[in-house]
Amino acid sequence: MPDIFRSGSSSVSQGQTKWYSTSVPTGKTAFYADLNWGDSSDSLALTVVAPDRTFGPYYDSADGRTDGRIDIKISKSGGISSGTWRSKVYGYSVNGGQSYTYSASAR
Repeated sequence: MPDIFRSGSSSVSQGQTKWYSTSVPTGKTAFYADLNWGDSSDSLALTVVAPDRTFGPYYDSADGRTDGRIDIKISKSGGISSGTWRSKVYGYSVNGGQSYTYSASAR
């Protein structure tokens, strides 16, 4: 079972950005991020900034489905970088405002 380091809910409008920070300890091999807004008519983007590199941006179809959700796993067999991982939620194409939930974990 993963340790949940960050979870919450909020909303974004067109062009708006929200940032989240997650502290990842040494010895973890994967970082999981789940951005769920459930309305595929709006489009959000997720970018993950690790201590050593940037992943993304990812869009709704990044996980193979267009369903108002971005569910990704970033892994490295020798271990992912420890430290602060920052996640950016961006309102890429939004009519009005779009509420969402976000969670991040590492194992």
